[in-house]
Amino acid sequence: MYREGDRMSSMYFASAAYCLTALFLLAMTFLEGLQARAPWSMYRFAGLLICIFWPVLFLYLMFKMISKTRISER
Repeated sequence: MYREGDRMSSMYFASAAYCLTALFLLAMTFLEGLQARAPWSMYRFAGLLICIFWPVLFLYLMFKMISKTRISER
């Protein structure tokens, strides 16, 4: 039904779209903190760090699932 290249290119597209969305939300979170003139507390820093971390975790799990699919098809 799907060729291997089709699956990978759709995964790359999904990954790029996801990362762009996460970057937009990170920027909005940062700008919200600037507008509120919030101090740089541990919670503000942790919130920005989490905005960066969860897309990386999602991509890692997505590529792990792809590699398991390739191994089981052999």
